[in-house]
Amino acid sequence: MSHRATTIGLAVLVVLALAIPAMARHDAANDSKQVSTRMDLLSPATLSGKALQPASYTVSADESKVTISLNGKIVAEAPVQWKDEAGKARYSAFVTDNNQIREIHFGGKTRYIEIAQ
Repeated sequence: MSHRATTIGLAVLVVLALAIPAMARHDAANDSKQVSTRMDLLSPATLSGKALQPASYTVSADESKVTISLNGKIVAEAPVQWKDEAGKARYSAFVTDNNQIREIHFGGKTRYIEIAQ
């Protein structure tokens, strides 16, 4: 029985040794500044000089830019800066000022993007 317990113990250690780096990699991915979601724009607005009409857009953001797509076609891109929120956003939203998109908040995330000027 001792040999069997040793074998099982060794198997558990091997599984843990392999799982810990995988979990760390997963956490690093969650902390990355990449997000993609579908969002509704409720009134006309512009992003980097591109006019956007009310519609349901796919919004993808990475470290340096945001891409707005409609039906698989890119309609606008802009450079961004990532900012920290006090808590998780309740829902995804475009924030506009004089019909210019200034920020994009992502539901369930603690970070948002500010459109670089």
